[in-house]
Amino acid sequence: MSGGGASDEEISEDIDEEILTEEMGIWMPSSVSQQDALTLGLGPLQAEELELRKGQANDCLENLRMALSHKAIIYRQYFRSADSTWSGTRSKQEAHQCQLKINNYQRARSAMERLGMEETTLGSIYQEILPTELSIDKEVTEENRFGQGSDRLAWFWRVNNTNRGQEDTWMDEFYSWLKAKARWSRWEEELTLVRHEMGWTINWFKYHQKEWNRRWQQATRPGHQAFAYQQVMMWGRFAQEAEKVFNQCGFVP
Repeated sequence: MSGGGASDEEISEDIDEEILTEEMGIWMPSSVSQQDALTLGLGPLQAEELELRKGQANDCLENLRMALSHKAIIYRQYFRSADSTWSGTRSKQEAHQCQLKINNYQRARSAMERLGMEETTLGSIYQEILPTELSIDKEVTEENRFGQGSDRLAWFWRVNNTNRGQEDTWMDEFYSWLKAKARWSRWEEELTLVRHEMGWTINWFKYHQKEWNRRWQQATRPGHQAFAYQQVMMWGRFAQEAEKVFNQCGFVP
């Protein structure tokens, strides 16, 4: 080409330098507004993409639930035993995996919003994911804490991401029942252990009373006899008071 104009090859090279192929975005029906899509006759394509985006969002939420569950298991197994370096590295890896799944979900949600999904559906089924909803469930880290009855799972644990109907209501009740059953089993186990600990405490007091009684009988010096007898009375009083208090709690040794 003459006259100082750029040749086709030079223009092509400039374009290739500005945008790499692997960095170019893939055009989708959601790339244009809904009004423009209707004008161009792309309404059916947008409707088809909307269904595909729903499936993508559902898959992302399922993967996020799996990642958070795995994170909770890892946290429970290695929280106290692992060294800080290993824990920090593993925590970063788990957080990175969760963030990737959240980014994929957010892209699918943004596409559904551009494709004209109803606000009520976005607000009930495909909600925004907040950072506070990604923390490890305290049911894993603090099993015996107070205030568990008022806890609620994050929304993506309580919905099946289809239609908010009877099935979702059933899922809410099912998750609540599972948590209540887990708490009941834990406290039932705690009650059994506490009852045994009451018996062990009384036996421990009686054991010391018996030992000091033996030393009192074997002592030859008045000072040793006085001190040993004082210990016999003290441990005996501990045993009597423990039996009295534990009996008031309904414990029968």
